[in-house]
Amino acid sequence: MFRLTTFKLNRDNPNKGLAAIFLLLSIPAVTLAQPQEASASNVQNCQYMDIVEGTSGYGKKFDWQSHAKYSALTQAEELGASHVVWERFTPIGAFNGTATAKAYNCN
Repeated sequence: MFRLTTFKLNRDNPNKGLAAIFLLLSIPAVTLAQPQEASASNVQNCQYMDIVEGTSGYGKKFDWQSHAKYSALTQAEELGASHVVWERFTPIGAFNGTATAKAYNCN
């Protein structure tokens, strides 16, 4: 199923070998497609999956919304959702909060 390929580093030009190794290490083992953000009207013909809620985590984050969105998108991705519709962003204090979305499969 998998084929192991060995690389012989060229002493005259080691950059080629290092570039190949870096390329192989940068490819994730499993690539999941991140869900697309959509409006409610764009997912009318899609299958509703579940509500996802992401948090910004602990600590002082001035841009807590992006951290919470990323957390929710990761949950939707794990469900196999192709789209999310944001429901609300709820601040928790000044520097943290949650992002809530509905996850849909439109494939």
